[in-house]
Amino acid sequence: MPRFELLRSAPFRLAMAFAIALTVCTILIFGFVYWQTVRLERERIGSYLTVEAVQASREPVGRLISILQIRLTSDLRRVSYGALFDGSGRRLIGNIVKRPPDLPADCRPRRLDLSPELTDLPASSRIMLVACRRADGGVVVLGKELDEVAALRAVILHAATLGLVPTVILALLVGAFLSSRALRRVRLLQQTIGRIMQGDLHERLPTHGRRDDLDQLASRINLMLDEIEGLIGEIRSIGDNIAHDLRTPLSAVRMKVEKAAAASDLTVAGEASRSALADLDKVFSIITALLRITEIENRCDADTAAPIDLASLVAEIFDLYEPLAEGKGLNFTALYGAPVWARADRHLLLEALANLVDNAIKFTPPGGSVRVAAVSEAALPILRVSDTGPGIPDTERSKVIKRFYRADKSRHIPGHGLGLSIVAAIARRHAFELRISQSKPGTIIDLVCQQSDAPLQVDIASQ
Repeated sequence: MPRFELLRSAPFRLAMAFAIALTVCTILIFGFVYWQTVRLERERIGSYLTVEAVQASREPVGRLISILQIRLTSDLRRVSYGALFDGSGRRLIGNIVKRPPDLPADCRPRRLDLSPELTDLPASSRIMLVACRRADGGVVVLGKELDEVAALRAVILHAATLGLVPTVILALLVGAFLSSRALRRVRLLQQTIGRIMQGDLHERLPTHGRRDDLDQLASRINLMLDEIEGLIGEIRSIGDNIAHDLRTPLSAVRMKVEKAAAASDLTVAGEASRSALADLDKVFSIITALLRITEIENRCDADTAAPIDLASLVAEIFDLYEPLAEGKGLNFTALYGAPVWARADRHLLLEALANLVDNAIKFTPPGGSVRVAAVSEAALPILRVSDTGPGIPDTERSKVIKRFYRADKSRHIPGHGLGLSIVAAIARRHAFELRISQSKPGTIIDLVCQQSDAPLQVDIASQ
């Protein structure tokens, strides 16, 4: 794997961000620990010096001079400070030449910098000092260098360095390892997508069963590829079906035109021409139906859906197809009562219902029954068309909505197998459900719509 590709990868950048965040958090934690520890250590030193200074201020002068002399003599590291001043400010003993002007005698610890002219010690560092006034007017001063705090600071910084460096290195190594694994999976996905782009639609993206982001993405893409493969297969079959369905009428048209051209009798020529025109009308009806399906599926105009009463659609379709059903000797009935409200495009839904009723009348033998109804079941508005025709077997219910598909029982009936395709396209456009079931005998087709509240009715006469 190229080095720069790894450095540019999102997982590696994420690992870098994590390492930086971890470093900052560690620094903050060590800083907080250092601050708390130093604060407690300073308070401890200050409390210790305060107790000593208060006790020393109560001692007699002779004894206090002896105590200070022992204290300073035993300080081999020369980190302790002490001095006794009389009422006039003159030093009686100690390694502090002059009491600092910013050190009041209030027995409270203070951190000060002693300049070289104020002390006998060569070093000038920040120290903790406490000054207490004696009953005789003198002042006793005790102090200690904060060398232990400095040592503690060094220990904490050393520990932080030892802890941070391995942590950052480990985070980078783990990030690089995880990045290389992720990049291998991505590269495998890219190779598979490349083969798919070259035309191998049977290829699918690999999954590892981890249900992580890449697995979920691969699963979604595989579902999309299944849908694309099915659509392409359907398009291929549609092309074959179009060629097959158009070849027969066009061949008949050619024969009849040739017959009309060769006929010497005008009557024979006229009959052949009229028959050829009828065959051309069939071809045009097929093309029109296909264009209508494409128009419905690709329609991208503004949403024209609105609340409509399905009962009014049923009544309209019943009035339209009742003469046709009576002419065929069918018992055609409509079932509707109270308004059943749904949200849809009225013209498209009327077209879908017309196709369903037309199919039912076409495939139901004389003496049979056809019913169209607007019902509500489980709070869902439904358009239902039932008949007593030959029915649709379970194995063919998913196929009858495909273009040009015709069941074996209905091949002798004129038609092109596009009516249910138009209904399915309208259902998909509205996100409706198209259900096909057996009624023994016959078929029940339900178009399950989306529920809609009734529109606001305004009684103008009452205003």
